[in-house]
Amino acid sequence: MMSECTTSATQTLGCLASEYSPATALSFKWTDQSGNALTDFVQHPAVEMNGKALKISHITVKKDKLNETSITCETVHPSERVKKTFRKVIAQAPTLSLVPVITQKSTSVMCVIEDFNPKAITVQWLENNINMQQRTKLDYTQNEKGLYTARTLYTVSSESWNKHTEYTCEVTHMGQVKHVTKNFKATLELTLKSPIQRNIFLFGDVILQAVVSGNEHKAVEDASMSCEVENKALTLSKAVIQAQDNSQFQKIHNVTVNRDKWFAGKMVTCTISDKNIKQEISFNKGDSKKPSVVLYEQHSKNTKSSHVSLLCEVSSPQLGDVYIMWKVDNGKYEEGKTSAPIRLKDSTSVISLFEVSDKQYKESMILCAVVHANMDNTRSPLITTARKSQPSCHPCPVCSADYI
Repeated sequence: MMSECTTSATQTLGCLASEYSPATALSFKWTDQSGNALTDFVQHPAVEMNGKALKISHITVKKDKLNETSITCETVHPSERVKKTFRKVIAQAPTLSLVPVITQKSTSVMCVIEDFNPKAITVQWLENNINMQQRTKLDYTQNEKGLYTARTLYTVSSESWNKHTEYTCEVTHMGQVKHVTKNFKATLELTLKSPIQRNIFLFGDVILQAVVSGNEHKAVEDASMSCEVENKALTLSKAVIQAQDNSQFQKIHNVTVNRDKWFAGKMVTCTISDKNIKQEISFNKGDSKKPSVVLYEQHSKNTKSSHVSLLCEVSSPQLGDVYIMWKVDNGKYEEGKTSAPIRLKDSTSVISLFEVSDKQYKESMILCAVVHANMDNTRSPLITTARKSQPSCHPCPVCSADYI
């Protein structure tokens, strides 16, 4: 066990070993974070009672040193070696979560208050924003980093539980108030998905997907959803309930958004009104600069598989959302394998990989089409072409697998 004692400039750490024998068989070692031995410690004689011994060692260190490193006390005994490490823990606010605890005899809500320091907190419970004035008992634990976790239970009545009540755990820590609220009878979730990329290139308006999911068929079916931009209602398609493999049900609405408003970064808000569930999504315009578009090529090294990998890299210092599609000659738009944003020190890039046969590469025009927010006309994609007879590609500097 380790403990501390503090003065203005120094801190004394104590290390206690107990319940061992024989009394003379144990010694202490102190080391810093790098494993260097600390020799200026005190080791007190063992005290023996009822055949078991207790022994204490302590060391005094400067506070500024302790702020930069950790100190480890090790007990050395023929039966085992035990280490305990002391780290200076800075103040940290808690994270909160609510968990239902249901038994045959009672129903409770547990507030889990994690990873905070210092230890002192107060907790209040509310039902539908009404303070319940209930005394709280806190059970604390401390992890190896010195941060605390506390748990407290709030017992609820069956009447309250069955009324779709909102439970709030409100925690005051270092004068700051945080809270978490949950309704455990709410079985629905709402997810907004980014635009269907192919439609960006084919149609005038932008089509998003709003997905309502839950574990009860009727709840999903009855969910009434609406979407809006700038307080104006959007058109939603009808949706059919679909059963998922994970015992969930979902319905998907296509949400039509005016193209100009979407690329202007206007916020789209969708709500399941009777459940007060809301989600928002918008187009990220980035740094308002026109990105660069570069094509790279990489020929297959496999003699049995003759194909060419084309990489279309779209980059800008602070790249926003972009949409990338491919075409072979005058064919249909095709999706490649597009990466998530790749953030480097001075730029952000998105890479799309598209594979064509060696014959297509030699005989056809391959187009990488890009739509981004800072175009004069988003209905006219930025086109970069690749053709063997008129090369405009650069040799691929890295393997495409590094990006996708």
